Amino acid sequence: MSTGDDPVAEGWLKLAEKYVWWKPAREVAPDFFLGHVMNRATWADQSWVEKHFAAEILRDALRGAAAGVFDPASWHYWHYRLGWTEVPEMPRKVL
Repeated sequence: MSTGDDPVAEGWLKLAEKYVWWKPAREVAPDFFLGHVMNRATWADQSWVEKHFAAEILRDALRGAAAGVFDPASWHYWHYRLGWTEVPEMPRKVL
């Protein structure tokens, strides 16, 4: 991703480095990035994500979340924040 003068791309890379620190920021997939930011981000960082990503993209990140990405509090918060009245069971690892 070439960022140049693109503040959204710069913001993406900054947040990816902060919340998905174990991977190179330019290699972080959108759903993986969003799940980790939605789960652990500060209010300011979550607000940035909501400003730059449509609600449906955030819903897709919830629908596709792998087991262990969200903690129970964030799982419930984001479902209600994005307009779902019923919160599904969290993803589980299958052993």
